[in-house]
Amino acid sequence: MLSHHELAALLLIRDAHTPIQTLDSDFLALQHYQLVEMDEQADDTVPRLTIRGRELLRRLDGDGAGG
Repeated sequence: MLSHHELAALLLIRDAHTPIQTLDSDFLALQHYQLVEMDEQADDTVPRLTIRGRELLRRLDGDGAGG
């Protein structure tokens, strides 16, 4: 079960348009649950949702209308 901090971090990763600090305990927990992964883009590495992470957020949204 995700903590409210981990859920907030998951939403931040989904909605972020700026770099996110990735080496915190919330991100590491999300990575452990295979909800996020690192995506290497050009000369930067950014977190992104996995299929499993997107599916979890879709289910929490209820109607599937979310990002």
